[in-house]
Amino acid sequence: MFKRSIGWPGLPRIVPYIGYANEKYTFITGEVTESYSISKPVEGQSRWSNLRAMLKRYAGRDIEGARVRISYCGFVREEVTDKYGIFKCAFELPEGQPYTDRWQTAAIELVSVPGHKNLRQEVTAEVMVITGKPDFGVISDIDDTILVSYATQKLVKFRLMMVNNALTRMPFEGVSAFYRALQDGISAKSFNPVFYVSNSEWNLYDLIYEFIDFNRIPKGPIFLREFRISLKRSTQLREIRKNHKRKVISRLFAAYPDMKFILIGDSGQRDPEVYSETVKQYPGRVECIYIRDIGIPSNSVRVQTISEHLHDEHKVEMVLVKDTEAAVRHAGLKGYITQSPHPGPLLKIMPFDIARKKCRNLKIHF
Repeated sequence: MFKRSIGWPGLPRIVPYIGYANEKYTFITGEVTESYSISKPVEGQSRWSNLRAMLKRYAGRDIEGARVRISYCGFVREEVTDKYGIFKCAFELPEGQPYTDRWQTAAIELVSVPGHKNLRQEVTAEVMVITGKPDFGVISDIDDTILVSYATQKLVKFRLMMVNNALTRMPFEGVSAFYRALQDGISAKSFNPVFYVSNSEWNLYDLIYEFIDFNRIPKGPIFLREFRISLKRSTQLREIRKNHKRKVISRLFAAYPDMKFILIGDSGQRDPEVYSETVKQYPGRVECIYIRDIGIPSNSVRVQTISEHLHDEHKVEMVLVKDTEAAVRHAGLKGYITQSPHPGPLLKIMPFDIARKKCRNLKIHF
C-alpha cells in the first residue's frame, strides 16, 4: 500500500540486459521485477530526485517463477526466472548462420507471472555479435576503473551513489577515448568487444548503462551481482565478490576460446589477484593487465609484487597506472591502439606528448 501511495506500483516488467554472441551461441539474459517508474535523468536534476530514483531501484521485488519467451533470429525459447528474478537463455545457432550487423536484437515477451493474469509486455534486448578474429577482447571493472566511486571509502561511495545520476557521476579522464581506441584496435577497422564486470548489484543496471552511453564509452555487456543482504563476515563477502568476477571471466573465456583479452581494473580491491589467477588458469590468453592506482601505498606495493611475479613467471605485464594517460602511452607503444582516429574530433595517440595534453579533456574522444 505504501509503495502504491507514492507511485511505485507492483506491476511486473522485463528488464533486458545486453546479450553477446559468438559464431555458434547467443547468450541473452534479463530480469523480471515489480515495476517502478524512473524517468531518464536530466541536467540540473535535484539530489532529492536522484535519491528517490535510487530508493525505487532497491524497492522493487524480484519475481521468481515468471515465464518469458525469447525470440532471436527466427528461433524461440521459453525460460523461467530464478529466485533473483533473473532469466538466462543460450541459443545454439546452425552453422553458417548469417549476421548482417555487429548488433542484433532479440524480442522478449512476458508470458506468465505468478499471481498476475492477462499481462502483456514485450521488450527488445541488444545483442553484441562477435565473429571473425578480433585483435583482442577487453574485460573492464567499473567502480574506480571507469567510474569515480571511492569504493574503498564506504560512506563516500554510498553518498555518491544515492544523490547522483548517470549524468552527474564522473568518469575518469580520457576513459572514453582510450576504450574507443582499444575497440578500434591496431587496424582501426576492427571491432574488439568490451565487457564490463562489477560487484555492483543488478538494481544499478540502468544507471551504469546510461552512464556508459552518456559519456560515449563503448557499449558492451554488463555483468553485475544479485543483491543480497548478508550477515556473513566481511572476509566471506569479499570471497563472494571475487568469485563473481572469476565466474564472469571464465564464462567469457569459454565463449571466445580463440580470443586474447586485455583486463582492466583498479588497486582498490581484489582485481590484481583475480586477474593474476586468470593468467595462471588460462596460459597465453591474457595480453596485458592495466590496474588504476587509487593512491593507497600499501595497495600499490601489493600490485607491484604481483606484477613482478606475472612478468617473471608468465611474461604478462600488469601495468600500474596513475591515470588513463599512462595506459594510453603504454598501449600505443605495445601496438594495441593505432594513430588512426575514430570518427569524431581528432585525437591522435602518437606522438604521446600531444596525447598527454589532449587526453585531459573529457570532451575529446576517438
